[in-house]
Order: sequence, then structure tokens, then C-alpha cells
Amino acid sequence: MSSSVLTTERRESLQARSPLAAGSARSLLWGALRTRRRDLIVASTLYSTHQLGESLVPVIIGSAISHAVDHGSGRSIALWLIILAADFGFLSLSYRFGARASMRAKQHTGHRVRLWLAERVLRPGGGVGLAPGDLLSRAASDANRVGAYAGMLATAIAAVVVLCASTIMLLRFSVVLAVIIVVGTIALLVVQSVVSRLVRRRSTTEQARRARATTFAEDVIHGLRVLQGIGAQRNAADQYRRVSQSSARASLHVVSAQATLTAVGTALTGLYLALITGAGGWLALTGRLGLGGLISALGLAAFVIGPMQVASGASAAYAQALASAERIREVLIMDPAVVDPVREPGSWTAAPNSGGSLEFSEVDLGRDLRLTAGIPPGLMTGIVCGDPALAVRIADLLARESDPVGGTIELDCRPLTAIPLAELRGRLLVGHHDTAVLPGSIADNLARIATDGPAVTRAAQAAFADQVIDAVPRGADTQVGDRGETLSGGQRQRVALACLLAADAPTLVLHDPTTAVDAATEDAIAARVRDLRRHHTTLVITSSPAWLSRCDRVIFLGPSGCRAGAHHDLLADRGYRDLVAR
Repeated sequence: MSSSVLTTERRESLQARSPLAAGSARSLLWGALRTRRRDLIVASTLYSTHQLGESLVPVIIGSAISHAVDHGSGRSIALWLIILAADFGFLSLSYRFGARASMRAKQHTGHRVRLWLAERVLRPGGGVGLAPGDLLSRAASDANRVGAYAGMLATAIAAVVVLCASTIMLLRFSVVLAVIIVVGTIALLVVQSVVSRLVRRRSTTEQARRARATTFAEDVIHGLRVLQGIGAQRNAADQYRRVSQSSARASLHVVSAQATLTAVGTALTGLYLALITGAGGWLALTGRLGLGGLISALGLAAFVIGPMQVASGASAAYAQALASAERIREVLIMDPAVVDPVREPGSWTAAPNSGGSLEFSEVDLGRDLRLTAGIPPGLMTGIVCGDPALAVRIADLLARESDPVGGTIELDCRPLTAIPLAELRGRLLVGHHDTAVLPGSIADNLARIATDGPAVTRAAQAAFADQVIDAVPRGADTQVGDRGETLSGGQRQRVALACLLAADAPTLVLHDPTTAVDAATEDAIAARVRDLRRHHTTLVITSSPAWLSRCDRVIFLGPSGCRAGAHHDLLADRGYRDLVAR
């Protein structure tokens, strides 16, 4: 079981590379970019040389025309054409390899952010209570936006470099034209900085509503059979329509803000082009600029419109990336639900070899109910809860997905809070009511945490999963899909139970493991599980008489408090009888 959990060294290594202590979305964004600094440097350098090569095209053409007019030498024209061809070859190769480096930076940066999210979600201490659809939205859409900005950053840097180079080259022809470029660029960046704040705010809202729509759609899909059973498909469709339309409206607001940013950028670059064309014409008419200089200057002026537009797009991409980085940061900084004592060296000692006894001492379950009870080693014990929420609470406490507000739970005379989570979950395995069946084949699921091949066979027989294997088209190689969607509810529960039994854990906790199975099969499963685990500790949290009748001892948590005894003795209690009678 411990092999399925990230090792301490691996977790600490991943944490060290994630900017969790940075404290801001901006720091997280730049921390993600720094992980691919080499690719970004290469891409920025090559994109810059490509842009410089592009900017030299009008200069070379202007110089060629100027020499042709002044000298008329065929050799001189041929030389300038060779220089022009070499420039095109140079800028073409620069773009080719720069694009490769930029794409690597984009893909790897997004993937690195997803790894940070996965590491935080899978941390044994838990604490991430977001819905799967919300997490999927952050790991997909938000991580992609951070990666997209990494891909655009190199082009933005190249745009700044070429704007500076174009200004310097224009100084050869006219100070006035160079000043127009500088003023135009500054004005464009200032205006876009203001508008990009609107893009960021709306992008945050858009991503949140998209996550809500994704979560709702996931819930509807997984609960479709229930909805069909109670005839609530239309209500679910109406609710999804409202959530989806809200998400669409938020997306339109973002597009509107981006369109405003683009319109402002286009207007300013158009104004800049008109000014520089007019100024260039006036300089040519007054004799301050020759024909070759005019062609070069106007060519350069027209060329820098592209870098200006790149700067405009980078501003919007940065705003969106920052908004997505904030949503990712929200997950990364979530406090763990429980503290893993493995992070506190010297706080625990090696566990003694014992039978897997559990002891509840004044454990606060909420609602003024405290549980004090012992679970003897090597026996099957049942817990019956009058309130289903209590059953969930007990399972969560035993799995250490949360800790009790008051009281202690001990495993083999050691508090659960003193046992490292990896060790605890190897010795105390908790099967929740909705235990997941993971994507892959039935055989893959059964072998995932099994001790050996014979354990898989015994577990499958005890849980009647062998009947499931015989019933499906490809036997054990049948793909179960996401969350076992290709299986029926009863089949899914039997496969999940078999997975838990195959782990052969010293202490096993089962919460309502067979609620979707017919009564006859459930009774046979309970008998086989008891026989399979006759030398191990098994705790079953259920109200099923099939399971309770095979328990050596039953603990009943009812409105009047806690009682313990054999199943047939507790049936004299009316509250217990009403709860378990079927």
C-alpha cells in the first residue's frame, strides 16, 4: 500500500521546486517561467535575431535603391541582393529554431504547473476540498494559460528588442521619426496596462464560472441513472443551461475586454503610422531625407507595427496568465487537513508487531456525541449509526482525512496522529462507501494494491467479483472506464471490495460496501469476507443485517447514546431494530 503513495523525499523535492512560499500569483507565474529559463532564453534570442533580420529588410532594400540611383553599378546591386538573400535565410532559420524552443517552454511550463497541482492534491495530508470538475478546470485551462504566456513571452521580448533596434536605426535617418516611435510605444503600453486590468478581472470570473459548469456537468453525468430513475432530467438540464449560459456570458465579457484592448492597440498603431508617414513625407519634401532614406524609414516604421501589436497581445496574455496563476495558487497554499508526523523527525518510533486493535477514547463526533469503544484485534466488528453523517465522519477519522476535535483514536496502542500517514494507510485501510474504481481493466484494479496473485484470486472470490469477470465481455481485461462507468452499481461495488480485500491489510474498515447488491448475494459476500479475514481485524460501518449478523460485536450509535453487544441482542432495542430491519 505504501508504494502507491509519494515517498517523503519525492514530495519534498516537488515542493522545493514549487513556489509555494512566494506569496503571490505574480511570484508563482514567474517561478513557473523560471523552470524553463533555458528554453525562454534560447527562444527570446532567436526570435530577437529573427525580428532584427526582418527589420533589416527595408534598410537593405533602401540601401540597394540608394546605391543604384547614385552609382548604377550592376555589381553593387547584385551584392545587395546577395545580402538580402542571406538576411532572409538567417531570419528564417532563427524563427524555425526559436519556435521550437518557444513551444517547449509553453508545453513544459503548463505541465510543470499541473505537476505542482497534482502533488498538492495527492499529498497524504489532504486538505483540498474542491470538486473534481473545479480541479480539472484549474489543471487544464488555467495551467494552459500559464503555459501559453510562457510561449508568448519570447515573442514579447523580441518585440521590445526590435523596437529598440528600430529606434536606433531610425536615428541614422531622422531624430523626429525615432522620437515618434518611442512616444507611440510608450503610449501604447500605458493604455494597454490600464485596459489589461479589466481583462484580468473578467478572466478570473470566467475561469471560476467555467469550473462551476464543468463540475455541474460532471455531477449530472455521474448521477444520470439516478436522475432518470426519479424523472429529474428536465430539472437537471434547466440548471445546467443556467450555469452554462452564465459561463458563456463571462467568456463573452472577457472577449469584449480583449476586443477593447485590440481596438485600442489598432487605433494607436494606425495613428502612429499616419504620423510617421506624414513626418517622413515632410522631411523628404524639405530635403532632409533622401529617397533611399525615405524608403528605409517608412519600411522600418511600417515593420514596427507588428512588434507593437505583439506587445498589445502580450499584455492581454499576461493579464489572463496572472488570473490563472491566482486560481492555481489558491490550491497550492491550502492547508493540509491533517499533519503528517513524518515531517517531524523523532516524533515517532517503529510500530510494534500486533494484531490491529482500535481504541476510541472520548472521540468527539459532533452533535454532543462522544464515542468510547474498543475494536478487538482479529475480529469482525460492526458500527451502526442512526445518522448517516456519523458513519461518514467515523470513516474519515479512521482514514485520517480529518482529526477529531476532541478525544483520541489509537491503533495498536499508538495514537493515529503519531503514525506517519504512509505507514498508517498501509496498516489501516479504509474503504469508503464511494471507493473509486480507477480507469483501466478489472485486472489492473485488482492488482493495484494486492499483495500477490493468490490474494487477488481469494479476494475476487470473496467479493463475488469473479462473477463480474465472467459476466463482462472481455473478462478481467474489460475496461471499466472513468469511475467504473461501464459497470453496473453492484458490479462496481464488488470490484471495489475485491480491491480492498486483495491488499490483505491488518486492519480493514468498510463503509456500506454492498448497498447496490441484492440481498442474497450480499449475505454470501458477508459470509465469505468473514471467512477470508478471520485472522485480521475488520470494522464494518453499516446498517445491513447481512453484515451485522456475522459480526462478533456491534456498536450502536443511536439518539440515546452508545451501546455495544451482539447483533441478535441489540435487536431488542427498538431504535436499532427499526434501523436495521429490512
